[in-house]
Amino acid sequence: MPLNPQVKAEVIKNIIKYEKKINHFYLDSQGYVTTGVGHMIKNKQAATLLPMNKVVNNQPGPPATPLEKQKEFETIAKQKRNYKAEWYKQFTTLIIKDVEITRQLDKHMDSFYRELSTLYKKSNGYYDDFDKLDKNIQVALFDMIFNLGAVKIVTKFTEFDKAIKTGDWIKAAKESYRPQLSAERNNYVRAKLSAANSIKVTTP
Repeated sequence: MPLNPQVKAEVIKNIIKYEKKINHFYLDSQGYVTTGVGHMIKNKQAATLLPMNKVVNNQPGPPATPLEKQKEFETIAKQKRNYKAEWYKQFTTLIIKDVEITRQLDKHMDSFYRELSTLYKKSNGYYDDFDKLDKNIQVALFDMIFNLGAVKIVTKFTEFDKAIKTGDWIKAAKESYRPQLSAERNNYVRAKLSAANSIKVTTP
């Protein structure tokens, strides 16, 4: 079953709003080298696989070499944490084109949708299959998995996971709080989960 287009559109809109679209390397809130729309770069070898370009007169110039990408990765990895993404631009000489950022985001959406659909199933003890959940809940779960990953949702946010299993959306809203994120983003996800509270909860 394909992802609901309304859900996809809202997720993309708000992921870009909260993660921003950055065309150079920067450090995220956890100190990981990142680019695009929250696209984490695991290591300098992974950096070589990105199609990046040298900056010439503030425009994309010739393609960067693997060595140049590795050096840029190492330069950013050494910088201080907890600065806005734009702050790291002063240390960069390479950029990633917008078309590649869009491709990355689409790839993430497809991957996370597969994970969400595999995890949230009645057969796994959850309230309902992911695609049958209220659209507000689907959007909230996308935000959670984009930020945390599926494993951490289950292993670290155990009370949140229990609430999703039982369809207790008010408790899920309360337990969705992530201290490393902005109040605005946390409130957005809480509101999405709370909005589903009018759904009649029945025992699966």
